Amino acid sequence: MKNSQYLESYLAGNAERGAGKGLTIGSYLAYTLRGSAKGYSGKYARALEASCSRVGAILGNSFAGRDAWYPKN
Repeated sequence: MKNSQYLESYLAGNAERGAGKGLTIGSYLAYTLRGSAKGYSGKYARALEASCSRVGAILGNSFAGRDAWYPKN
């Protein structure tokens, strides 16, 4: 199965922010997607979440206390 095209940049951004300060998948996609792609944000979010799970990323808290994914160490 192919990983989401946003997987690497999402995990790298959250790693840079640090544990407990990352973005949720929804917030990340809201900042990233443009134009008609925003209409498909739910599909992008499901694909990104599945990719995070598949590569063994760690689920933790976001800046606001919701779910964010971080790369495994």
